[in-house]
Order: sequence, then C-alpha cells, then structure tokens
Amino acid sequence: MPHKMSCRESVYASWQEAVEYLPQAGILCLEAGMRLAADLAPVVAGAKAKGMEVATVSGGVNLDSEDSIKEYLAYLGAAQQCGVPMAFTSAGGTEKERDYYHGRLHELGQEAEKRGVVISLETHPPFCQNADQMFETVRGANSPNVKINLDTANIFYYNQGLDSADELDRIVEQVASLHLKDTDGGFESGNFPVFGQGVVRFRRVFDILDLAGFAGPLTIELEGPVVGGKDLPERQAVVVACMDYLKGLGAI
Repeated sequence: MPHKMSCRESVYASWQEAVEYLPQAGILCLEAGMRLAADLAPVVAGAKAKGMEVATVSGGVNLDSEDSIKEYLAYLGAAQQCGVPMAFTSAGGTEKERDYYHGRLHELGQEAEKRGVVISLETHPPFCQNADQMFETVRGANSPNVKINLDTANIFYYNQGLDSADELDRIVEQVASLHLKDTDGGFESGNFPVFGQGVVRFRRVFDILDLAGFAGPLTIELEGPVVGGKDLPERQAVVVACMDYLKGLGAI
C-alpha cells in the first residue's frame, strides 16, 4: 500500500535544503524541528511551495519541568496554527513515581486533543524503551492523542535481545508514526548505516504496517557517521540510497 514517506529536517543543513532536495528522492513530507508559529509558518509555506507537507514537528519535553511543559504547550499551539497534525516527542522525567508521569502525559494528551494534534512518543527511556514500556505508558496516559513513534534502530540501541520488527508487531495498534533507521544491532551502538546494511528487517516492518492498515508518516532518520561531516550531495546520496533500498524490497 502507499506510504507517507518523510525525512527529518536535521538530515540536511537547513529546512530550505531539505524541501529543495527531498522531492528529488521521492519524499514529499518533512519532519521539522519544533518552533513557535512565527518560525514554523515559513517552513510549512516553503514545503508547500515545493509540493510537500510538514507531517510532524519534533522535539522533547521534560515532565519534571514546569517551564519545559509550558514551552511544549506553546509548540503544540504552533503546530495547530500551522496545520501540522503530529508532534514527535521525546519525553523525559526521572524524579517522580511512574503514575505521576502518566498523569502528566494524560494532561498533555488532553491539551493536544484540544489542538487537534497527536503526540507520538519516541522510542526512548524511561517511558518508551520497548513495547512493554510503550504499553504501560499509553495505558497510563489514557488519551487518544498520546501514541507511539516506533524507531526501528532504537529498539536495538536501548535493549538487548529484542528485535524492532517483533516489537512493532506487538505495539502496532498504538503506533502513530515511525522513524526508519538501520543499525548494526549493537547495544548502544551509534552505527546507523544506509538501509539494508544493518540488521533491521525492513520488509517485515512494512508487512506489519500493511497488515495493520497503517497510514501514518514513515520518517527517514539518518544520524552519526552515515551523514556526519558530509556535504549536501553526499547526504542526498544517502537518502536516495535508503529510498532505493525500500523500493527494491517492494515496500514503497
């Protein structure tokens, strides 16, 4: 089935570069960094001018910090104003009991629902390190607007003995978005190669998504040596190579 392919702004040096070059790779969605409305609106307009859309904004929130929560709510408001439907979010917090954080996420979910935005929680500790934690967090947050962003490489990075395709199969009904990233499979390894050069079972991932009728954004995330220190043509070549690999699988 057709998929909404996206890419993180940070793969390029600027959003302007991203919206210029991503359509050449067959990618028509962008994951932009969280910004206030005055700064996000030009990104949305610039993407639209290139036939693209900003599918997600990405950032984080420290649930221990009232200032961070206030700032995050302002970013959700900016997403609402600019018509961006999803906020990829790395949520942190370590000082309280787990029920406290579930309550905070519930409150954020209510605020997101008012704004018509879905919060998609990244595959990060302490709340979404693996499918078990994801289930616990989504149940605790108890909000239709708090969902999961499954990162195909982070499952390997943060866990030992788990496979991202298997974890996705368990949690797919709660997944709103994915970060597509390959890995050498090592625990806490920062080697995230071109798709197909690591251990992520992308064909299995797409089979699971297709069976579930998944329609959310699939965002290419490239970081570390695969793009670090490389110029624009080299970065673009990596993006194209990843897309070519997925096309070769018949996944897109």
